[in-house]
Amino acid sequence: MPSAEPTRRKASACSKRRNRSPRTPSGKVVLINLWATWCGPCNAELPQLQKLYDQAKGRPDLQILTFNIDEDLGLVEPFMKEKGYTFPVVPAYSYVVNLLNGYAIPQNWVLSPKGDWEWTQVGYGSDDAWVKDMLAKLDAVKAGG
Repeated sequence: MPSAEPTRRKASACSKRRNRSPRTPSGKVVLINLWATWCGPCNAELPQLQKLYDQAKGRPDLQILTFNIDEDLGLVEPFMKEKGYTFPVVPAYSYVVNLLNGYAIPQNWVLSPKGDWEWTQVGYGSDDAWVKDMLAKLDAVKAGG
């Protein structure tokens, strides 16, 4: 199983290699979650992501997005409705496949308010403190640490 430990890297290095780094809204810390409807670990993580989104959606300093990598986009809307998820979903199969030479999901990417790619977390460790820990990590990125 992939490691749930975050890996720090900067977007500038990634963008120089691929020139396709996601861009952050001005002044916001951005969490981007990669997932698919067919992914078991994603299905375990998504309820926690929804809790995080519910807590953070009113904060002007944070943005939470998800990149769905299902090839069949027709699966996503019914899945979201069935589960009661309200977080934003961007269809991103082609983007992710072209950005990465292979990938593991779920993944979480965090971008700083300046657009630097701060870290990547691969996998989900089913930690009961996931929401609290993720908010602390996002706040640390905002604070510059």
